[in-house]
Amino acid sequence: MPVNPPFTQRLLRPPHKWGRLLVALLPVTVLGIWLKMYRIGAFFPGADAWQTTVSVASDVAFGTSWVLLWVALAAFGPIWLRTLNFFLAHLATGVLGIFLIVNHEFMLRTGTPLTLDRLVYGWENREGLNELIGSQMNAVTIGLLVGVLLSVSVLPLLLGRYVSSFLVRRPRPAVRRLGVVSAVALLVASFWTAPSTSAAFSLAAPVQFAVAEVRESAAYPDHLAPAGELPDLAATTLDPRTDERRNLVVIMLESQRATSTLPPTREPVTPVLDALEAESLTVTRAYTVLPHTSKAVTAIHCGVAPPLDSENTEADDEGLPARCLPELLAEQGYRTAFFQSATENFERRRSTVRNLGFDYFRAVDSMDKQGYHKANYFGYEDDIMLPHQREWLEQNADRGPFMLSMLTVTAHHDYVLQGYEKIDFVDDPMFNEYLNSVHYQDRFVGKVLDQFRDLGLYDDTVFVIVGDHGEGFGEHRVYQHDNTIYEEGARVPLLIHDPQRAGEVVEGPVSQAAILPTAVDALGFDLQAEYDYKPSLYSGEEQGPVIATCFARALCTTTLDGDLKLIHHFGDRRDEVYNIAEDPFELNDLADTTDPAWMAEQRDHALRWYLEWETVHERFRQR
Repeated sequence: MPVNPPFTQRLLRPPHKWGRLLVALLPVTVLGIWLKMYRIGAFFPGADAWQTTVSVASDVAFGTSWVLLWVALAAFGPIWLRTLNFFLAHLATGVLGIFLIVNHEFMLRTGTPLTLDRLVYGWENREGLNELIGSQMNAVTIGLLVGVLLSVSVLPLLLGRYVSSFLVRRPRPAVRRLGVVSAVALLVASFWTAPSTSAAFSLAAPVQFAVAEVRESAAYPDHLAPAGELPDLAATTLDPRTDERRNLVVIMLESQRATSTLPPTREPVTPVLDALEAESLTVTRAYTVLPHTSKAVTAIHCGVAPPLDSENTEADDEGLPARCLPELLAEQGYRTAFFQSATENFERRRSTVRNLGFDYFRAVDSMDKQGYHKANYFGYEDDIMLPHQREWLEQNADRGPFMLSMLTVTAHHDYVLQGYEKIDFVDDPMFNEYLNSVHYQDRFVGKVLDQFRDLGLYDDTVFVIVGDHGEGFGEHRVYQHDNTIYEEGARVPLLIHDPQRAGEVVEGPVSQAAILPTAVDALGFDLQAEYDYKPSLYSGEEQGPVIATCFARALCTTTLDGDLKLIHHFGDRRDEVYNIAEDPFELNDLADTTDPAWMAEQRDHALRWYLEWETVHERFRQR
């Protein structure tokens, strides 16, 4: 009778099987619960025992079901299948542990859970994001990742025999069947959350990941979808009020949040903009439409919401449904150009600029880099644009009116500013690097204005100076900008500097979508359109509620109605309400004392707005 070789025998019948299996499964299960407890403390400080219990219940149920499920799979079936499941349990638990850690870090830095769409987006943009990801790794994260790998590979071999000595060798069939039923019941229970909790936040991370697509599909109720005809944005034209033609310059400041969102600093961060305020139309509370550069650039130039997706469709060949500033002004005899100090490759910027209607585009890729420093992984310091802009102006300024747009990059993560003496604004090293980058961009604005004075173009030019979006540094447990809907991510500087007009102040709130009607008004045109654009800021008319949305769909939106601001988290977290006039840093959440009917009205208003613009862009692409 043939005898299996010792290796085959040990492979099919691993020694200390049950002890090794439990040692592999239990630490990762406990890790998931511990990470959730940490997030509860971070996002819901002061949560009472009941809130904590219901918020962690899904994690306990999922973790227990995970252990029971793999134990059952390793106990039933032929020996080869039981052994295969034994080894698969180690592999799957390792993957689960890594996912739990990555999701945890992602939530701490963005305030949002990982979904398949976000993972796919990260993979598709991995080249541009590699340095960003590397810069965010810390010793604790690395330690946790190493710990997970050790817990599923080395620890079972070291501790399995000791744990096995406390276990019954083989549970009876009835016990095994009970284990399977319990595993299934607990897995189902892990999908439940108490009605009083923030539903998506309370779900265990793997459950959240599994149901994200279903939750997103139900995030925008059908009854809020637009019905009937949508406005024909292609019908927009300009009607000149005078024969005079003045120039337009749009300076977009990368990742530059409004100084009102900054903590106290030892030195002024934006002295150039501060000095310009007295001579400009200055908006004290201006907001991005969506805190992502390509989306903000589209809203600034087109006066409407950009495509509300993460697929960068504003760069698609189909173009945009709106007629944007460059196209409208070109019909009036304007030459148009767009410069940026970032590479043109990220998010297909050349194609986006083409769709906006610009005649000429130049990115850092074709600029002379000698004497200039890299600012970050996307581009070079902004001064690199100045000689090329001057050359274009000298060639075109005498040929008629022009529109010139420029996009900086120096204040984009990772805030590497070389060749300049740093100012000690604040103690926090990373935030201080960011503020120095913002200070550099402020100086760049001054240099642009000086260049126009030198060329004799200053008095006949209207300058729009605006941030594309802000930047979060953990003020609300959210970092970066894409999904930072708080003031530090959504509130931006906005000045309309017209040397022929006196300065004035517009309190706001004001959307970037108001820039197009304001710019054409300043240039002496009336906007003729079927669509109800925002009023010109010079008109004194009410701007109405302002809406902004996060980069990810069904993640977060905000409405600003006067001084009140509602942030809707789609269940990932509890909705928040702030009085921005009294609480500009959003420290005192008023949701518990705010009229629920008003909150529901604001939520529906934002969702209806989102669905309308999603439909506009979708119908345009399908035409």
